[in-house]
Parts: sequence; C-alpha cells; structure tokens
Amino acid sequence: MKYVILFEDDPDKRPQLAKYLKKYLPYKVSVVEIDGHGKQDRGITYEDQLKEMLMKYGTGKALVLCDKDLSGLGEKFIGLSYSTVAAVADRLGLPLCLYARGEEQQGGEAFLRSLAPWEKKRIFLDYRNEKNLAVDSAKIFKGFNDIAIAYSKLSKKSQSTPARALAAILGKEGIDDRISLYGSGEQGFLEDIMPFITRKSPSRSKSIATGELKRRMPRILGNWLYTSILRFPGIFVNQIAAASYLNINPNDFSKPDIQNLFRKAKYSGPFADAEIGPWWWRHELDNIVINRKFKDGFSLAKVKHPRIRPCLDSKDEPAGFYCMVTKEPVSEKNSRGGVSWFPSGADLARIRYDKFRELGPWIGLY
Repeated sequence: MKYVILFEDDPDKRPQLAKYLKKYLPYKVSVVEIDGHGKQDRGITYEDQLKEMLMKYGTGKALVLCDKDLSGLGEKFIGLSYSTVAAVADRLGLPLCLYARGEEQQGGEAFLRSLAPWEKKRIFLDYRNEKNLAVDSAKIFKGFNDIAIAYSKLSKKSQSTPARALAAILGKEGIDDRISLYGSGEQGFLEDIMPFITRKSPSRSKSIATGELKRRMPRILGNWLYTSILRFPGIFVNQIAAASYLNINPNDFSKPDIQNLFRKAKYSGPFADAEIGPWWWRHELDNIVINRKFKDGFSLAKVKHPRIRPCLDSKDEPAGFYCMVTKEPVSEKNSRGGVSWFPSGADLARIRYDKFRELGPWIGLY
C-alpha cells in the first residue's frame, strides 16, 4: 500500500493530522489531502467525482481516512457526507477508517458507541487529538499492508477461499473451518465477495476467480479480521475475555507477571498493536493450561501467585464469557448468547440479561 487519502474538513486540523500521519506512517507512504477546493461540477454526482479522483491510486493501494462530519470541506463538495466517501471506498475496494471529533463525537463515545461495536465492514477510530489519531491510523494501515504483502505470497491453493487465505496469513492453516464460521451470514463480507465470484460450476462457487477480487482481498480480509474475528471472542480473546475464559480476575490478569504465564498464546499478527487489542489465541491458552495439567488458568496462576482472584460476573457467578455491550466478564447463567448479529464462531460472545432486555426491541435490526 502506498497512500493514505485524508478527508478532513477543518482547514486548521487537516495539516496537523497530515503532518503526524507522515511521521508515523512508513516513509514511502504518501498522504493525499482532499481539501474540497475548486469549482463545483453540478453535472456529475459527488460519488462519480470521488471515484474518478481516487481511481488513480489503485485498488488495494490506499487506505481512506475520513472525518464523519465533512460539512466544511470546501465549495467543490458542499454537502458531501461520509456515507458517500464510504460508498466510493466500497466500489474501489479501498480500506476505510472513520472518526468523529468535536460535538459530534461527544467525548469519543456517542458516534463510536452507536456504530462501531456491530459494524463489520467499517473501522471506527477514537479521536482524542491529531497525534493519537495518526498513531492509530498508522497501525491500521500497517495491518492492511501486512495482509496485502502476505496474501501476494500465498500459493493458489491457499488463496482458494478467503478463510483458507486468512488462516495461512495468520500462520494457522488448520483453522480455516473455524474462520469460515465468522463468514456465515455476514452480509457485509458477502457483499464484498459475491459480485466477483465466477459461477462456472457449483464446485467453483467459492473460488477466488478474478483478478479484481484478488486485488480487493487485502481490504476484505482486513475488515473481516479486524471488525469481526478479533472483535467477537471465539478464535481470539481480548484482555477482558481472556481473563474471563481463564477464570482470572481482570485486574489480576492485567499484571505483566500474570500475563507472562500465557505469553506463548499472545497474538502477534496483523492489527496486533491496534487500539482495541491485545488478543490471545484461545486454543493456545487451552494448550498452556492442559499441558501443565491444570483445571483452568486460575489454578495454574495460583501456584506462583497465591493471592490471585477468580473471575466473577456482576452477580458473583463464575464468569467464563464476555458481554459485548458492557465489555465485562459474564456468566452463561446471567447472559444471552446466539444473538443474530454475532458471528457463528463467536461462542464466547454474550449479552448480559439486563442489557439484553434493555436492547431487545432493537436487536433484530442488526
């Protein structure tokens, strides 16, 4: 990947953000600032104008970074919305990161809380200041770029399905069936793939059959990994989910000497240093506990750390699972799983019953 295309409507913040992006991105990566200056062309839709502008950067060679509010972008794009930018990124197969600031952000919570947890096709970054946003963006860029480089080196056999390709990129070629569960029924994932599938025969319906789809695969695989597989615990567990799964109090598990016991299970692949990480391989956590002949992570850790505490949910029940709403440990007894907008492979993802009742009327929308 060679470019980051920046849509930021504040003329004061845009150069600052661009400066920090250039600092934290690899030195060969160019930052393209879309300032909206120029005469408005009323005969062509914004979507077509943007498509023409961005096509020259090439499918799979750029990441788009876009402010949610583009109302002050410039006379050429008066009234341009981030949804139009997102639509163009979709059409061109470009990875997209969205962020919000100022009143729209409301302290970084409202916009991200409303969309980020459940959207499996968009990446949302928290906005604290230009420097932090640039650092987070550079980490996302690196993740997509790592996937692009790794994918280009895969054999045709490894490229034969998205799940097999991602398993190979992650260095775990035997888990493609488990990864496939995260694609079952995922509308955004299917929308990215289906237009490019060659339907010569049923046996080839899952094959990656066109050059265009191959060029789009880094974006497809990156979005799938970041917004679904890493986010919803099943194959991977984040720090709180790992603590819950191992039966270790999250405050205790956050200590380096406790985490060191499970260091061999730490995830180090694409996006490993992203803001919503870190993660651990669940099956590797199992291997560590089983090979040491302990019942769970708590029993293992207690040998060297006798004051360690087990993991309980808000009702003092043994946890083991992760609430996607509260982002806290939760027990099977006090939660609901199998929610329609959870990926099929995310068997550790739950919603605490009180939150499920609160959100129940809306859950069918996701």
